[in-house]
Amino acid sequence: MSRQRTVSDQIWRSNRMSGFTEEDRYALLYFLTSPFSNVIGAYEVVIRIAASEMGWDPDSQLMPVMRRLVDAGILDFDPQANYIWVKDWWDHHSAKMAVATTLRTKTLEQIEALPHGWRDAYVSDFINRLPVGDPLRKTVAKALSYGPYRLSTPYAEPDDGRMPISACAKDLHRNQSLNEGHTLGIAYPEAMDRGPGNTTTNTNLIYNPTTTRADDGLHYPRALVTAEKMSIQNLLTDVPLADAQALLDELEGAIKKPGTIQKSKVAYFKGLLNNHRKGGFVPAAGILVATRRREHLTATHDASRASDSVPLSKAETQAQIQNLKAQLSIHTRMPK
Repeated sequence: MSRQRTVSDQIWRSNRMSGFTEEDRYALLYFLTSPFSNVIGAYEVVIRIAASEMGWDPDSQLMPVMRRLVDAGILDFDPQANYIWVKDWWDHHSAKMAVATTLRTKTLEQIEALPHGWRDAYVSDFINRLPVGDPLRKTVAKALSYGPYRLSTPYAEPDDGRMPISACAKDLHRNQSLNEGHTLGIAYPEAMDRGPGNTTTNTNLIYNPTTTRADDGLHYPRALVTAEKMSIQNLLTDVPLADAQALLDELEGAIKKPGTIQKSKVAYFKGLLNNHRKGGFVPAAGILVATRRREHLTATHDASRASDSVPLSKAETQAQIQNLKAQLSIHTRMPK
């Protein structure tokens, strides 16, 4: 039997939603009701599958809208873990019901599985969603080994392992309830073109460019979509270039061999990277990939050198022909 998700009708009257485009609303509704979703509203997602279920292209449609929702403080996205956090989840579901006897074990397990950089912020927000004075607050804090009750903002710690998103005006939106009908909601911290046509052109990035090596000269498998490439770039921030290329070549070799990758390309790459960090990585499928790339580069370089050579003059050309004929013992009178 399929699961059911609840969406409060106040979503249509929320000041926070007043500046949202149709695409923004559609994406938010998807993440509130996604088949990937779980009890706590923070879950692992496969971007390509999500986009397919929405009837969108992952790179040109879904990712730009996700960036806008992240900027607005409605979502958060961890590209390393491929986790989505729907910040308004508890405006549509009961936090108290989630830790009732029936669901408590599952809820606590899912919170424990969150990306490390989100855990304290999520627990703080969750506890503050429980009724004031309810003994469940203490029960949940104790079960999750959470300290004093405090309302922290996500990514408050500079070294929490997550890529920071600039705070901007989106901090105004954090932990606002849809029931706060008179709070001022600014959907987007920056001006946006609301004219006709495609509205999914916001260029604000989810990813902090200082943590990636987009111009590192590495050769990535062509089969990777943008989200997968960005996730892998972030995983490689502290890996020497030569080792990084060997790992990428191994990934490409695995992609080209059907049946090698059982889950996702990013998950497979994480396995390769873990072996590398432990000193157990041995190139196999990547050797052929690297060899073919070197051969291609050599052939391209030789062709480029040939095309860049300075053409000979007519006299020089005739002299070269004479020389060749002399070497072949061909005595032919050259035309004047």
